[in-house]
Amino acid sequence: MTHFTNVIKKERGFTIVELLVVIVVIGILAAITIVSYTGITAKANTTKALSNAQSAQTVIEIMAADNSGSYPVTAASIAAYSGTTRLPAGISIVAGGTAIDSTNGLTTVSYSCLSTVAATAPCLTTGGRIKYYNFSTPGTVYVYVGAATSGSNFYEPLT
Repeated sequence: MTHFTNVIKKERGFTIVELLVVIVVIGILAAITIVSYTGITAKANTTKALSNAQSAQTVIEIMAADNSGSYPVTAASIAAYSGTTRLPAGISIVAGGTAIDSTNGLTTVSYSCLSTVAATAPCLTTGGRIKYYNFSTPGTVYVYVGAATSGSNFYEPLT
């Protein structure tokens, strides 16, 4: 009798097919998580860049109010402004012709002054635009100040 019980009794464990199914399911879940994380990071970076541009916009509007409605002509004058409101620490404002991309887009925005003719000085003191980087759909986006609009002419010096 003992001989028959040993033959009927089988070894228990997972088959190779069961293990492969589990590995495939884990791989699919990992891929979904990685893709979701990438999108969330890009949105967060874009939000931070937009916040930096809005901070620069606020400072520029206050500068204009302090200067009888005259907007700044250069990015250097914004960075050097010592009035009631300043750019938050960690934000750099550079000349409009400077490239803003994924390497510097989290901490840098650029400023271009309103001009009578595209890409030509002298600047008008009635407005300008701030450029920041969009990480979600890679490229630059603009925020306008003063009388500037998307159809306006801007002077973008490299320095």
